[in-house]
Amino acid sequence: MASACSGLPEPLVSKLTGRESYHEPSEAMMPTLKTGDVVTGKMTDGTYAPKAGDVIAFLPPKSWGGSGGYMIKRVIGVPGSAVSCCDADHRMIIDGKPLDEPYVANERASHLEFEPVVVPEGHIWVQGDNRDVSLDSRSYSGRAGGGMVPATSVLGVLDVSTAR
Repeated sequence: MASACSGLPEPLVSKLTGRESYHEPSEAMMPTLKTGDVVTGKMTDGTYAPKAGDVIAFLPPKSWGGSGGYMIKRVIGVPGSAVSCCDADHRMIIDGKPLDEPYVANERASHLEFEPVVVPEGHIWVQGDNRDVSLDSRSYSGRAGGGMVPATSVLGVLDVSTAR
């Protein structure tokens, strides 16, 4: 398929610009992204330096099952972070401090309980913004890999301001 702006095939445009478009397939990132939104991201080529708060497209670990397509989630824990749920005000706890998450769709930062984790080197902990429906690190924390996503699985860091 050709890019609407250049007439060039989209894979070529992506290679030339270092940017890729991703479609949000579900309600998991609402209200930040709605189902069907298209958002542009900077491709990482397997060299992602994790930053808490980033919205990313990534290939989920095989232990998560699924169809093999990408997912879009927010980075909550970076290597070395201690992640737990939740304080008395229902906020996620990162390294012993409550996380301010104005983007979360729900009053509670998590309806799923999970054992506290420390994110290992080379991995990240991700969650959707719509925590009541998002299948994310919390959902898979009891499986092999402990819900962690290898940082090398990140395809792109998304600019949510480009959502359309």
